[in-house]
Amino acid sequence: MKRLIVNADDFGIHPAVNRAVSIAFEKGILTSTSLMAGGEAFDEAVRMARSMPGIGIGVHLTLVGGLSTVLPPDEVPTLTWEGGHLCNDYLELIKRDLSGKISVDDVYREWDAQIRKILDTGLPVTHLDGHQHMHMWNHFFPVTLALAEKYHISCMRVPDEKLLFGLHFSPAGLFRFASKNGLSLMARSHRGALKKKGIRTNDHFWGMMYGGHFYESRMAGILGHLEEGVTEFMCHPSADQEAMENTFHWGYEGERELQSLTSPLVRKTIKEQGIHLISYKELGQP
Repeated sequence: MKRLIVNADDFGIHPAVNRAVSIAFEKGILTSTSLMAGGEAFDEAVRMARSMPGIGIGVHLTLVGGLSTVLPPDEVPTLTWEGGHLCNDYLELIKRDLSGKISVDDVYREWDAQIRKILDTGLPVTHLDGHQHMHMWNHFFPVTLALAEKYHISCMRVPDEKLLFGLHFSPAGLFRFASKNGLSLMARSHRGALKKKGIRTNDHFWGMMYGGHFYESRMAGILGHLEEGVTEFMCHPSADQEAMENTFHWGYEGERELQSLTSPLVRKTIKEQGIHLISYKELGQP
C-alpha cells in the first residue's frame, strides 16, 4: 500500500505560514503540520489548529533560525550566543557543537520546554521532527530519543532522501547535494535505534532538495512513481511570500508550494495512483 503524509513545517513561525497551513488543509492535500513553540505566531497557530480537526500536529524541535527560546536565554546560554536568540545558521551551530561549545543539557532542557509548551495547549502531538533536521544530528539525537520516550510520542520523521537525487553541477548545487546526503546518511543510521524503541517512522522522504521550491510539476512527478510504504512530503507553504522573505530571507517560494498543495493535478495524480493520505496519527496507531 502507498501511504502519504503531507506535512507543512514551521507552523507558528509567521501568520503567512499559519494561513497557508489552514488553506492547504481545508482545500488541499495537507494532512499534517509541525508546530514551532518559539514562533512569533504560536498562539494564533494553536487557535487555528483547534479549528482543523483531523490535522496531525508535530513538534518542530528548534535550535536555529534566529527564534526565541522557550526557556529564558540565560538558562540556555550555549544556545543563545547571538543576541539572546537561537543562531540563524545551522552550520554555525554544528561548528560550535563540534568544538565542544554546545551543552547537551541546554539542548535537552530547551527541547523539553518546547514539547511541554505544545502539550500544555491540549493539542494531541503526533510526532517529532526538527527545524533544519537538527533532531537527527548525532550529538542531539539521543536527546530526541529520550524526549520521545518521556512524553510517549510514538512517531518521528527520518529525513533520508534518496542519495542520488538532486545532483546539480554548480557550487551551490553541489554543496546542497552534499549536505543533503550527509544528513540523509546520518538520519538513516538512526533507524535501528528508533525501531528498537518502538518509534514508528516514514519509510521514504521528499522535500529536502526541493525545500521551499516543491512545485506542482515536481510533486506530481514524484507521486507518479511513489514507492510502497509510508512516504512523507515535507513542505513549506506560505500565503505571503514577500512577507516571509522580508523577515527570514530564505529564498523560499512558499506561495508556489501552497499552489502545489491545492493543485487539482496533484489531487488527480494521488487518486489515479491509489495513494492513501494519512498523518503521523494514523501511523502511530497500533
